[in-house]
Amino acid sequence: MQPRPALAEDIPELIRLRAVALESLGTDPGPGDAPWREVADAWFRERLTSRSDVRCLVVGGGPGEPLLATGMAWITYHLPGPRQPDGRRGYLDGIVTDAAARGRGHGRRIVDGLTDWLGGLGVHLVQLHASADGEPVYRAAGFTDARYPGMDLFIGPAA
Repeated sequence: MQPRPALAEDIPELIRLRAVALESLGTDPGPGDAPWREVADAWFRERLTSRSDVRCLVVGGGPGEPLLATGMAWITYHLPGPRQPDGRRGYLDGIVTDAAARGRGHGRRIVDGLTDWLGGLGVHLVQLHASADGEPVYRAAGFTDARYPGMDLFIGPAA
């Protein structure tokens, strides 16, 4: 089953799969009416309908069927340098396969589709943060350890 571009009609399923991803990372997504879900609806809607620098792919989700997997890529903008003269980088995020559909290559096909899209736009560096479950998929697709270690800083209330 090949990935297809996500549609606005897929947003409820994209939010459900986001909750699946959060749970697999040890974060309780809360109930179905948790406030973040309404924010996520607007977030997905804006990116799916009015951004040319964002791509969301899904697997499954025929009429009346749930999505099996999803993933997103977008372009980030950084200072120019010798390796990225225009400063553009790709970023992959939200790659998740529903538990019952894992091990069938859906994640890898989504990663390949997203990196092909970025490469077609002339983006040559693609970055991501990998979970332990996702790391083998990304390594098989050619990702290596980052040149510089990642660091985080939360300002204000911890999330």
